[in-house]
Amino acid sequence: MRSLLFLLLVALGLYVYADRYGLALGYPPFLPVFYWKYTGEARYPVRVTGTYDTLKVKVAGELKEGRLLVGLASGANPPRSPKALSGAFQEELRYPVEPGEYVLVFRLEGAKGRVRYDWVTTKFAP
Repeated sequence: MRSLLFLLLVALGLYVYADRYGLALGYPPFLPVFYWKYTGEARYPVRVTGTYDTLKVKVAGELKEGRLLVGLASGANPPRSPKALSGAFQEELRYPVEPGEYVLVFRLEGAKGRVRYDWVTTKFAP
């Protein structure tokens, strides 16, 4: 009985925290990420070698609230042509790249829902 009461108290505390400050659970690109009123930015470094010419980003999910911005930045430059997503979506974004260092940026604003991310550098036939 005590353990059940303890688990209930922990769940209530987690709910209050998520509702007040926001919460994100998951680990992209391997697991989907669940958001609860989350606002923040995730940056993932990507190194592109000479044999690849495109960075392909797959984003699928459903946001009941808020929106997701996906962009690719090179060096200290801000993300170029960020794509805004909200509601239910399943997008495959392709960014032309040259050899070098890039940063894949996912910015969330008041997001509530789940999103699955995946990215790869690849060579496409013209």
